[in-house]
Amino acid sequence: MRILLLQAVSTHDCGEMVFPLGLAKLAAVIGRDHEVRGIDLNFDPFPWPALASELEAFRPDVAAVSFRNLDPLAGNLISFIPHLKTLGAILRRRAPQAVIVVGGSAFTLFSRRIMEEVPEADIGVAGEAETVFPKLLENLGDPGAIPGVLWRNKGLLESSKARISHCMDMDCLPFPDWQIFQPRRYGNQNRYVAYMGVETKRGCANNCSYCLYPVLQGRSVRLRSPERIAEEIEILRRDFGVKNVHFTDAVVNEPPGHLEAVCEEILRRGLDVGWTGFFREDALSEKSLDLYRRSGLITLYFSADGACDQALKVLGKDLSVEQILEAARLAARSGVLTVYHFLVNLPGENEDSVQKSRELLEKLFSLHDPAGNLGAVVVNNLRLYPGTPLTERILRERLIEPELDLLYPTYFNPPPWDNLRHELAAFCMRRGVESYLENETVGQKEWENARSTP
Repeated sequence: MRILLLQAVSTHDCGEMVFPLGLAKLAAVIGRDHEVRGIDLNFDPFPWPALASELEAFRPDVAAVSFRNLDPLAGNLISFIPHLKTLGAILRRRAPQAVIVVGGSAFTLFSRRIMEEVPEADIGVAGEAETVFPKLLENLGDPGAIPGVLWRNKGLLESSKARISHCMDMDCLPFPDWQIFQPRRYGNQNRYVAYMGVETKRGCANNCSYCLYPVLQGRSVRLRSPERIAEEIEILRRDFGVKNVHFTDAVVNEPPGHLEAVCEEILRRGLDVGWTGFFREDALSEKSLDLYRRSGLITLYFSADGACDQALKVLGKDLSVEQILEAARLAARSGVLTVYHFLVNLPGENEDSVQKSRELLEKLFSLHDPAGNLGAVVVNNLRLYPGTPLTERILRERLIEPELDLLYPTYFNPPPWDNLRHELAAFCMRRGVESYLENETVGQKEWENARSTP
């Protein structure tokens, strides 16, 4: 069977690229039994002519689309749904013989709705596809028993009664297929973030009220072995010249001890690879941070998201401002480039919470000024998604109009604080430039390190 794997458009300006890890893993589980090709539509701002040529030359029996991102976030009002609709139309016209299958994280969130929006799609796969897709290829005409599958039957949309399944033994999955999607092709694209992702686990047991990880991956944390993770990194460095990787976990330093074991294995193998990840503030210690740094940590990403205790409570973070500041003290002393993410104008925002948020931001800059290792403070509004407790609360309390279509970029940002994001972003930009100019020698080094991350 000829199978074409397509990474749908997920960048709005062909800027920072992300290696299509999901499709590469899918290729690995089906490649031996089928003729497989891959195409990433994000390399070209106008990818359609190249896609049409590939379809006519390859004539796939199955066209499998990964729809990873609904929109680019960061306050953008751009949607990738129009690109997906265009892709569906081109696939149907240029490859009429192909069964069109759509999956991916964004698809999982709105599976039935997207099947309605893209009538050319024959089958949809919600959830993790590595164990599902091979079975689907054997049952394209009768997929009803396969977990998480939607399909069309005489014009009607039907869905499997079997619940979405999760792969419980992460080590049983093969390494991604790095031939279908070549890592070296992505190596010169990015300036600021690592393009290559590596999973150390799936699932998240935290109770953040706005987060999608429990919706997409479940609350059961499924770990990969440190040996398996380090072996994957070793292959990427040795065979493909990958210098830095990003651990794609919801929280890289939970549960206790796992990341430490990964770092010890990286050190034992003598791997010269940098890595990044999103960290939980209250799970960080000076001892663990020193181990992370020695094993290759190049950027600490913190996503407390709440910039005051009130906001942290709204977000269900089970964190305090003091814990954020203690993590910041450790990060500043470590010298590792650090990036913070915050959401503002959350439900209940008031003069007091705004003032406390400003105070926290000022303290973060002050802590990092001596080392000059504050890479950025990113301030955004809350993107609303179905299925999260905070969105359900906002809808229940009618804090937004219930008819708003969450498929498209929808941010919680009511007056009178609807410009707060911009005001705080301006403060952070000005403060960051001042810090850079005052610590130009140290700051220049850190910014060069950040720019050379790929």
